[in-house]
Amino acid sequence: MSSIQNRYFIILIILIISYGVVVRLSPLRTEESMLQSISEDGYLMMTIARNMALGLGMTTSNGTIPTNGIQPLPTFLWSGVYWLVEGDKVQGVLGIILIQFIIATLAAVLLWQIGIRVLSSNPAKHYIVALAVAMWYASPVTLRHTNNGLETGLYVLAVLGIVLLVITLTRKWLFRDAVLIGFLLGIIFWIRNDAVFLILAVCLMQLFLGTWQRHELWQRFIQVNVMGMTTVLIALPWIIYNKVNFGGIMPISGQAESLNSQFGENLPVLPSVLIEYFFIFPIPNSLQMKLPVIFTGTVLLMGVVVGLWQLWLRLQSPTERRLFVLVGLYLLGLSGFYGLYFGVYFFLPRYLFPISPFLALLWATLVVWAWLKIPWQSLRYGASILLLLTMIGVTIYLHVKTYHKHFQLVNWDKQHVSEAEWIASSQTGYLGYFHDRTINLDGKVNPEALTARQQGEDELAQYIVSKKIDSQRIEYIIDWVIHIRKTDKYPLVNQNFHWIVNDPQQNLAVLKRQ
Repeated sequence: MSSIQNRYFIILIILIISYGVVVRLSPLRTEESMLQSISEDGYLMMTIARNMALGLGMTTSNGTIPTNGIQPLPTFLWSGVYWLVEGDKVQGVLGIILIQFIIATLAAVLLWQIGIRVLSSNPAKHYIVALAVAMWYASPVTLRHTNNGLETGLYVLAVLGIVLLVITLTRKWLFRDAVLIGFLLGIIFWIRNDAVFLILAVCLMQLFLGTWQRHELWQRFIQVNVMGMTTVLIALPWIIYNKVNFGGIMPISGQAESLNSQFGENLPVLPSVLIEYFFIFPIPNSLQMKLPVIFTGTVLLMGVVVGLWQLWLRLQSPTERRLFVLVGLYLLGLSGFYGLYFGVYFFLPRYLFPISPFLALLWATLVVWAWLKIPWQSLRYGASILLLLTMIGVTIYLHVKTYHKHFQLVNWDKQHVSEAEWIASSQTGYLGYFHDRTINLDGKVNPEALTARQQGEDELAQYIVSKKIDSQRIEYIIDWVIHIRKTDKYPLVNQNFHWIVNDPQQNLAVLKRQ
């Protein structure tokens, strides 16, 4: 590129990154926007973190119901924020938003480091990596998942960190290398337990990517076992805690989400999610299950796979090959588990999000290649302006679309329910954070409700009607209209509760005990 083109490209990158910074910090403009920027499930984690900071342990419902329905390490981190602000709910949200901003920024820095190392022989590497980092950082897709109050941002930061370490460690591993990587992978397991697929990918990459001489293969086998045993030792306390106290290794949130899942039901959504991350623009959930979108996404994904195979045949650098194999195996593990065995398709984008930085790098490589091939400068910069305007438009659309999705439940509760009364809901993120005496009914953070759901609707109805804490019963059930209609169909609930609010326009419904 000429010096003028370089200048324009730098301006474009600065504009994109600046836009990302502004949007990430925009929730801080008012208290209302700040509180509504966190996701429903994010508030579930933050409620538990606040209880920990207040000395109530890993609990919900005003410290009365023990839970493991979260990922432990980010919950510990959030609890530190609440400890610093002495449990203040608003200041806690402010601190978490700022930490998420720092985490996402550090992740962008690590993506830059990975890109520069992997593309070291590419003369356009700085353009490719700068575009990939800027677009990933400012993309509406990334903004949604790194500002949700959950572990997603910290998890992708940890994945980028371990990938950077592993792909650049091309020499023969020493014993201390295996122990260090095993230790770090164990820590990542504490961030999210589907890190087992990352652990497996690192093991397989190290074991098979090298010479097949018997002596060296045996050395790598020993290294992988040392690394694996170290990882297990680090992860073991959380595994034991889950098994002893809650009867299973998987947190109850995962059990609740996959309770009614069917084998392979999420497979049709996989192409849309991966294409979404490849182009770094969101595809609305309402469209992801549409046949034309599934077909188009599948065709595009097949084209990407063919291109990746051709790319693999040309790779020479050990760093490039290690990244290719590691990310490929990790993607296969995540896609296989969440596509075949795990329910609730609209959670799929969040679970596959750690792959997004690497797809952004691939996308940027193709874009820069095409950019250099276009002979008309006006077309280049016209496309750049269109890209910026599209990003801004999509961000505004997503903000308007999700506005007041849950907060109407909180507002009604504040106006009509005293803090001393117990309420229940299948969605207790917002409600449970702002009303301490809230009982979760979908089982994500309530093992009692999960057990009742597993035993059938009659048992769940019995739980709702009979549940008592300190001799007090559930007085209100506050939820979206569709959930209240389903709950009201249980005969036992219908006999003991009656409708007092049915507002489809606000998507708000309330049952009150007779």
